[in-house]
Amino acid sequence: MLQRILFIESDAPFRARLKRVLEGEGFAVDEAPSGMSGIHRALTLPPQLVIAHVHLPDIDGVEVVSRLKQERSLSGIPFLALGDRDDEHDLALAAGADAFLAAPFDEARVVAAVRSALSGQRESLPESGERAGLKALSSAMVGHLERALEDAQEWEQRCLERDRLGGLFIGNLAHELRTALTPIAGYLKILSSDKLGPLSAQQQRILESIQGATGRLTRVVENLSDFATLRSADAALFPAQVDPDLLADEVVADLRPAIREARLHVTVQKSGGGSFLADPRKLRQALANVVGNAVKFSAHGGEVLVEVLRDARSVRFVVCDQGPGIPPQDQKHLFEPFFHAAGKDDRAKHPGSGLGLPVASRIVEAHGGSITVESPPRVQSELVRRHFTGSKFVLEIPLPVPAG
Repeated sequence: MLQRILFIESDAPFRARLKRVLEGEGFAVDEAPSGMSGIHRALTLPPQLVIAHVHLPDIDGVEVVSRLKQERSLSGIPFLALGDRDDEHDLALAAGADAFLAAPFDEARVVAAVRSALSGQRESLPESGERAGLKALSSAMVGHLERALEDAQEWEQRCLERDRLGGLFIGNLAHELRTALTPIAGYLKILSSDKLGPLSAQQQRILESIQGATGRLTRVVENLSDFATLRSADAALFPAQVDPDLLADEVVADLRPAIREARLHVTVQKSGGGSFLADPRKLRQALANVVGNAVKFSAHGGEVLVEVLRDARSVRFVVCDQGPGIPPQDQKHLFEPFFHAAGKDDRAKHPGSGLGLPVASRIVEAHGGSITVESPPRVQSELVRRHFTGSKFVLEIPLPVPAG
């Protein structure tokens, strides 16, 4: 079996030339263009010898040897360091290299150094040279760490600025869209009221279709606006008395065109517990996002349950469906912006902004509550005799603790 050499070198022509030479001498040569890729390659497929240049584009070759020598499976593998100057000799050996070869890299010298390293010959440093090399290595690694931290801080600042500008853009876009939608929704309402004359059955169906599309677009605009401005820590809430049963009815009524189109049966199970204090518009938006998701991903003719539960501690909106469900690996990412779960169905048939559930989560958290998902539902409703096999979302809003 051929002895395998891992050659870590960023200079592609030199790497190709030396590979041809070594393969001509009967070795198998694996290549890596950078220090990190070389480390990954060595850990994946351990070689019989590592050759690495001291100067690499990401991390130094001395850092590569120091990292690889920490691995028990690689600690005994010889390491040949290539450097541009003789004064790099002590630094490389102090890091753990077994041999060092300085430029110019004559092919015969390289082959001889490789055979020597594979035969077990090792260079050693006097104690003074080892101390000096370790000191230089430590200084080099500290400098590299400082540069990495500076780069990370710079990227963090750039990301924060992009996030700020992105929020401004989305907020402005939502404002422009809302400005255009407001008169459209108003005129549609006038048309549907028969104030301008009665409509034929066909005209009424067309009008309802347009109203449904306008409602969906309005919810997208509201999601854009809330995503740009809402933060759980400093969200501007405008609390008022909210009847959760009535809220659930209104959300389902708004989604009625989509429900009819999918031939779904949607049940609202009420609590009968009276009103509580919350932001009506935002809470309605959160529940509409979750119920809208259930409607969107339910198979035609399926069942959706919107259940309102209440006890002394909280009000809970439970939304269950018979859709395809959510893979376990995707459930932890559901409330991340722009994430789309890879369900069993073709998601291309159900395009979306990827903001509905993140916005719902932010709204609920702004009320001090939480939103959770089970897919498939672990516990079925005790009040509705139907089995839900898809997903179960629970939006829980805490109630004030009574004084005394």
